[in-house]
Amino acid sequence: MKKYKYILLTLLSSLCVSCIQPFDLKLDDDPAIFLEAFPGVEDVVVFKILPAYSYSNSAVKPELNPEIIFMVNGERVPVVLNKDYCMGEEYDQTCYIADYKPMPGDRMSVEVSSEGFPTIYAETSIPDVFPERKIDFQVISTGKEKYGIVSVSFEDDEETDLSYGLQIYNETVRTYPDTVAVFYDEYAGSQIIEEYDIYVPGLDGMCISFNGWSVNSSYYDIAAWNDDSFNGKEKTLSMPVDRYYYGEDYTEDSFYVHEEEREIWGEDGPTGEYYTELQRNKLVMYTMSHEFHKYVIANELKYANTEVFAGIAPSNFCYSNVENGYGAFAGIYRVESEWITKEFIEENR
Repeated sequence: MKKYKYILLTLLSSLCVSCIQPFDLKLDDDPAIFLEAFPGVEDVVVFKILPAYSYSNSAVKPELNPEIIFMVNGERVPVVLNKDYCMGEEYDQTCYIADYKPMPGDRMSVEVSSEGFPTIYAETSIPDVFPERKIDFQVISTGKEKYGIVSVSFEDDEETDLSYGLQIYNETVRTYPDTVAVFYDEYAGSQIIEEYDIYVPGLDGMCISFNGWSVNSSYYDIAAWNDDSFNGKEKTLSMPVDRYYYGEDYTEDSFYVHEEEREIWGEDGPTGEYYTELQRNKLVMYTMSHEFHKYVIANELKYANTEVFAGIAPSNFCYSNVENGYGAFAGIYRVESEWITKEFIEENR
């Protein structure tokens, strides 16, 4: 009986193998062009344009010499190569810059061609500025912890399909006897606050990461909300101020303009000289186009999905609005508040 059992299993195994459809992985794909640009976050428009080749050794790898046609509201705007340096920082790739300051409502398109590559095309628009808003700041306690909470209230436009983002811009100015040093940081809380309940953010209220080289030469997060959940309604977006700078003795005064005198230390200890340190904060607000939000969310999901490398989760989708290529051309508009003081909060509360 056992003998017949093994024969049956062998026949079934052969039948299953005969049903397998071979998967022919084509590696000799044509090269493509990768483009990434987020017009509206700087005083110029910055393009990252790179070649994308197959991993196959037999794939043709032509040199990329892009010809760029950048149109704004039907008018062509010149684009020049910014070699070795991009937005004041040095990178391992070059970038291309159009000396144009985007304005809300601008319609933009870009076409990039190069011999040996399919011509790519993408278009976007610059969203309106962040809606008229009320700004508040207060310190709350949750058990033993204290958090500074910044909130922005506004009424969403029902006719738009936008997302909104918040950052805190922190600047430290140190004035020494013979020089002045400025340190700055743009950061978002690692958790989002809704009705002052701390929770792990979902897609609505998550922190997303810019490809920072083309935005602010940094990789700091932005707390972002999709208006799908409050379209056409009044909404309050809130985020915690990073506690790292102030420790557990967080007070309301810690967040406002804060200045103190500190002694200068040398290798042998105190020098007898002093410097002043001034800390202050701004609120940075973003309106994001549909293309931008989909692109950064797709990238955030991809980076967050670490289980895919272990083979226990499917890979996430990719998003691109670049025809015949990869990447994104997506409008976003950035505005800053004044330096936040007690008087500023009282006037805007």
